[in-house]
Amino acid sequence: MCGIAGLITQENNQNQIQDMLKVLKHRGPDGSGVFGFGNGAIGQSRLAIIDVEGGAQPMSDSSDKYWITYNGELYNYIELRAYLISQGLIFRTDSDTEVLIQAYAYWGIDCVKHFRGMFAFCIVDTTKKELFLARDHFGIKPLLYANNSKVFAFASEIQALKPLDSIKWDINLTAIDQYLTYQYIPSPNTIYREISKLPPAHFMRVDFSGEIQEQTCYWQLEFKPDYNKTEVEWIEELELFIKESVKSHLIADVPFGAFLSGGIDSSLVVGYMSQIMSNPVKTFSIGFEDEGFSELNYAKEVANFWGTDHFEAIVKPDALGILPELVKHYGEPFGDSSAIPTYYLSKLAKQHVTMALSGDAGDELFAGYSSYTDRWTRHLSAVPEHLGSFKKGLYPILNSILPQRYPLRTANFTDWQRYIQFYAKNARTNLWKSEYKVQLFATDAIHEQKWNLSRSYSHFQRAQMLDFQTYLPNDILAKVDIASMMNSLEVRTPLLDLRVVELASQIPETFNINKTSGTWEGKQLLKKIIAKDLGKNFAFREKMGFAAPISKWFADTHKSSQEVSERLLSPGNGLDTLFDKNELKKVANGSNSGHQWLLVFLQEWMEQNK
Repeated sequence: MCGIAGLITQENNQNQIQDMLKVLKHRGPDGSGVFGFGNGAIGQSRLAIIDVEGGAQPMSDSSDKYWITYNGELYNYIELRAYLISQGLIFRTDSDTEVLIQAYAYWGIDCVKHFRGMFAFCIVDTTKKELFLARDHFGIKPLLYANNSKVFAFASEIQALKPLDSIKWDINLTAIDQYLTYQYIPSPNTIYREISKLPPAHFMRVDFSGEIQEQTCYWQLEFKPDYNKTEVEWIEELELFIKESVKSHLIADVPFGAFLSGGIDSSLVVGYMSQIMSNPVKTFSIGFEDEGFSELNYAKEVANFWGTDHFEAIVKPDALGILPELVKHYGEPFGDSSAIPTYYLSKLAKQHVTMALSGDAGDELFAGYSSYTDRWTRHLSAVPEHLGSFKKGLYPILNSILPQRYPLRTANFTDWQRYIQFYAKNARTNLWKSEYKVQLFATDAIHEQKWNLSRSYSHFQRAQMLDFQTYLPNDILAKVDIASMMNSLEVRTPLLDLRVVELASQIPETFNINKTSGTWEGKQLLKKIIAKDLGKNFAFREKMGFAAPISKWFADTHKSSQEVSERLLSPGNGLDTLFDKNELKKVANGSNSGHQWLLVFLQEWMEQNK
């Protein structure tokens, strides 16, 4: 796990690449290196996980034609290495980095189709005189780039591009409105007009003059339900695939453990780790003084059942205290307050290990969010959910006779939008000053395009697909990457393995979503798997998200409440240049802590980036 950077420029790139790597040192404190080529250079700050001694980068292939800087892990690198050796390629190290670059030497740009893992990398191809950059299938690892007539540059984090004077740092106002809507800025956008995120499952080719020659999507999630298997068969196959994925994610030459929230997904991962490993798993949990936001008791139950070496900590009300550091590392407005406990969880884990497994992506893959189930079905299913079973059965017949009186409902983009937005459009319209309202028209373009491309799926799967393409990479995975790398900790996500994902996409939704005790609930298969060990009461309890109690912190602490007001209302705070002062007062004096946190984070970002 590392921080990577590179650039093509007519200026002194050796000095600039060193300045970029200094900014990324927290991502890779174990060493750094640079490879220069003509008017370009690539570099890396390394966190050594596999082949600690032999995996230094940038690294070349056996012919020295190709050089790589790489952030990530390949979980099938042992199989790929064996195959490439059988084809005559020569290896000098045991690292997965060399497997990746030798795979490029053998397959060219199609190498990405053979990888299982998380990755963001750049290969310098000295024969074609071009860069080949790629990001993993799901967007676990970040890759940002800047491109103008003077420079092409890339890095793992936005602030690593700041040493480059040739980049214009103009703010993208549409991105700010997207942030207010979704609490993150969706790829390919960033807060800056000249900086972009390479989307998940994409690669790009850039020639040595710095001109982008191609940007291509190499993989796409598709839901293809297989109705030929029974529930028992699906459970057996899921257990096999997830356990194999967990095993492949345990390959490391450093101490490792697992995040344990006490929820279904992380508990499942810890269970498989305990079955595979001979020594007790080191598990890490974070809780809050407010028990309504804490699952520590469930985490302890899992730790006791599997006999883990368990560590836990309580997060105190300090959202505003940690805010400047969070803003510095996220590099752009990021409003998911669960970044706070994720940071402290990573800090706790780093005291004992260098790598940890997490349970991220279980909700997106197996329909764990209420937006897929109770709310979505009750309000947006074709047949009104409030009807009794007899009337529901009769409804389609009545629809065929009197369609205007008994219409089958069809969810549209606006229906989905109201479940996931933080600032509704009317609230944002009121907030912006009149001269800036124009950017509202482009806010939803990225999400609406993805909505339209998924029209062939059911309501449930359409919502899953949208989250998988937007919320998961831009919020959940971005949050974990930055919060963990702030602490020089690698986090791996075994549920977000290519084989597991493609298996999950074949499961008919009726196996994942059922009506339990009068309420629609998701993640049924995973709950039945974990119930075998921890019981039904543990598995089928009400879901609790991993969120910080921001509303309670702001309301209960006079100092916090006062600081929120000062940040939102002080003259010259940056917000007053964009937003209506009366609307800012309403937010500051109101009780919507979500709106307050979004604006507080934005204000701190504006303060740091004047």
